[in-house]
Amino acid sequence: MASIIPGYEYDIFISYRQKDNKYDGWVTEFVDHLKNELEATFKEDISIYFDENPHDGLLEIHNVDKSLENKLKSLVFIPIISQTYCDPKSFAWQNEFAAFNKMAGEDQFGRDIKLASGNVCSRIIPVKIHDLDASDTELLENELGCRLRSIEFIYSSAGVNRPLKPTDNPDKNLNKTFYRDQINKVANAVKDIIYGLHPDPKKRATKSYQTSTVSGHPDVQSLSVPEKPAHVLRFPGKTILFGSLGVLLVLALIILIPKLIRKATTEISAGEIVRKAIAVLPVSNLTGNPDLEFIADAIHDDITNKLGAISGLDVRPRSSTLQFKDSRESAQEMAKKLSVNNMVESSIKGSEDNLQIEIELIEAFPEDKIIWTSSFILSWDKIGDIYREIISHIIDGAGIKLTNQEAKNLAVVQKHDPELYKLYKAGVFYMNKKTPEEFEKGVKYLNEAMAIDPTDPLPYLGLALGYSNLGHMSPLAENPHAMAKSYAVEALELDSTLADAHVVLGNCYLYNEWDFTKAEYHLKHALELNPSSVDAHCHYGWFFTLTNKMDEAITEMKKAIEIDPKNMNSQGYLAWLYMYFGSFEESMTESRKLLQLDPNSALAFYLMGSAYSEMGMHFEAIEMQKKGLSISPGYESGLAIAYIRAGQKENALEVVAGMEKNRDWQYAWGLAEVYATLGDKDKAIDCLEIAYKLHGDFVPWMASDYYFKTLHNDPRFKDIVKRLNLPE
Repeated sequence: MASIIPGYEYDIFISYRQKDNKYDGWVTEFVDHLKNELEATFKEDISIYFDENPHDGLLEIHNVDKSLENKLKSLVFIPIISQTYCDPKSFAWQNEFAAFNKMAGEDQFGRDIKLASGNVCSRIIPVKIHDLDASDTELLENELGCRLRSIEFIYSSAGVNRPLKPTDNPDKNLNKTFYRDQINKVANAVKDIIYGLHPDPKKRATKSYQTSTVSGHPDVQSLSVPEKPAHVLRFPGKTILFGSLGVLLVLALIILIPKLIRKATTEISAGEIVRKAIAVLPVSNLTGNPDLEFIADAIHDDITNKLGAISGLDVRPRSSTLQFKDSRESAQEMAKKLSVNNMVESSIKGSEDNLQIEIELIEAFPEDKIIWTSSFILSWDKIGDIYREIISHIIDGAGIKLTNQEAKNLAVVQKHDPELYKLYKAGVFYMNKKTPEEFEKGVKYLNEAMAIDPTDPLPYLGLALGYSNLGHMSPLAENPHAMAKSYAVEALELDSTLADAHVVLGNCYLYNEWDFTKAEYHLKHALELNPSSVDAHCHYGWFFTLTNKMDEAITEMKKAIEIDPKNMNSQGYLAWLYMYFGSFEESMTESRKLLQLDPNSALAFYLMGSAYSEMGMHFEAIEMQKKGLSISPGYESGLAIAYIRAGQKENALEVVAGMEKNRDWQYAWGLAEVYATLGDKDKAIDCLEIAYKLHGDFVPWMASDYYFKTLHNDPRFKDIVKRLNLPE
C-alpha cells in the first residue's frame, strides 16, 4: 500500500536495531499497537514500512537491497532509539537514520515542516526506549542538528533501564508513563505531520505531481502546481509559475533563505568561539585533618567561579560536582554523568603550615588522559598568583580562546590580607553547613574578617550570599532578605564586578521589593560578568515570564539546566514555566526529568497531576496529587483543582476547607487558583488581595498564571496588576 500522498512509497518508515527486537519482540509489538492506534486516528489507511528481519551490521552493507532507497521515501521516519541504536557504524544509523535525515532535508517538503498550529515539527519522530548516556544524546543531536525531542517508552526504576511494556504499572515506573498514552502520542504526532503537509484531504488524495530535479538530485521529487491559466516562465528542465513580481520575490526568498541560514550556521560552527563544557571536581582533603576541609572547599569554589567567568566555557557548578566527593568512579564515568569532556581534579596534602595543592586537567574522551598536571605550595598571601597560573593552564589545555577583556581580567591579581581571606573562606564554609549553630559560626568568622579590613568586599559578599540563600537558618535574622541586600550593596560599592552580589540584588528586587527595572539591570549585569551563573539564568527566566515572553523565559531556564543538569531547582522551574503557559505535555516531560533527579519531588507530582487534569486524565491527576501531598504539604490546590476537573466538587470543597485554616500568602495564592477554577471570581480576587498584602514572592506573576485567565477582564484583577507596576 502506497503513501496517501503520491510520490512517496510509505507514510511511515520504522527504523530499529535487530538486537532490540530479538529478546522479546518489543518493536514488533509496538508496531502492532501503533497500527491499531493509527486506524482510530486517521480516516485514511496509513502505510508502514517495517522489516522484521533488518540488516544489522556494517559488514552486510554491500548486500543492501537497492529498493531500500525507495522505501525511505516516506513521509515520517520513526527511529527506535536504544542504547544500541546510537552507533554510527551500524546499518540502521548509516543507511536509514542518517540517509532519511539527508533525503528529507532535500525533498519538496523539507525535513522540518510548519504545522497548522504555527509550530515547526520534524518529520523524524524519535521513539526512545532507553535512558541514554550523554555522549549518545550528543551524537543524536549532532545528526539532527537540534535538541533531541522524543516520545519516551522507558521503564525506569532503581537499577532498571528497559523499554516500557503495555502491562507495566505506571506507579512503579519513575517516569509514571502509561504505554497506551505514549502510543497515542506517536499516532497524533504522525497525524499532525501528515495533515501539516497537506491539510486538505482532497489535496492529499488527488493532487497532481510532476517530477523535477531538485538541487541536482535526480531521485528527489518536487511538487509542482497543477496546470491552469497563468503566466509561465520556462527554463531548461525547470518550470516557474508566477502571477506577479511578488510571487517571484517569495520564491526567491524560499530558495535563498535556507541557503543563507545553512551558510551562516556553517560559518558559526567553524568559528573560533566554541563553548566547551568542563567540571571542577571536589578537592580531596588528604591531610588527615578534618578542620582543613574548608580549604579544600575554598579551592573547589574559587576555581569553579574563576572558570565560570569565561564565555567560552560551560562550567558545571558545585551542586553538580559535589556528588563526586571522594568518588571511586572512573574519569569517563564521571564525565558522562556530567556531560563534559574535560575535568579538573585536585587534592591538598601536608599540614596547615605546609599545604601542597596537586592539580591536573583531564581529557576524558576518546580516551582518559592527563593534559596538564602541577603542584603548588599553598601560600595565602600568594593565592591570587597561584589561581592565575592554574586558570591559565586549564584554558590552554582545554583549547579555549579568551576575549580581550577576559585576558585582561586574568592578568589582574586581586590582593587580599592573607588572614582575612582565610577567615572569609572559613566563614562561607560554615554558613553553608545548613545548621543554625554553624551558620552563626560562619557569621562570626566573616565579621572577624571584616574587622581586619573594612574596605575588602569579600566578607560582605559572603554575608550577602549566606543571608540570601540560608538566612532562615539564623535565629538572629528577622529579615534575612533585607540583610542580604544591605551586604550586597556594600560589596558592590567596594567592587562592582562581583557577579554573585548582582544576583543577590536581582533576587531581592525581583521577588521581595518588586522593583523590576533594578532586578533586570542586576540580573543582566550578573550574566555579563558570569555567563555560567545558574541562579542568574533562573531568575532572569522568571523575569521574562512577567511579560509573557515564553520563548525567552524557556531559553533562560534551559541555559541553567545545560550548565547544571543535576540542579533540581532549574529543572523544576522549567516544568513550572510550561505549566504557567498552558503547555501541559511539555510540563509533563520536564516533570518526569525532575523525578529522575529526585524520585520524592512533591513539586514534580504536583505539576504532573496538574498537567493530567488539563489533559482530561482525571484518575491519573488525582493519584499524582495525592502522591505529592503524601511527601510534602503545600500543593493542596492541585488536588482541589483535580477534583473540580473530574466533576467531584464536594471532594474539592473538603480540600478547600483545610486550606482556609492556613493564613500565609502561599495558601491564599493556592485558594485563588481553586476559586478561579470554580468560577467564584469574588473569592479568587479576595485571596489575591491577601497574597498581595502579605507580599508573597510570586504575586507579580498573577497575570501569567494559567489558572487566572478567567479573571483577566475583571477590573479588580486589573487593579492589582496595575499596582504591581510590571515591566512593559
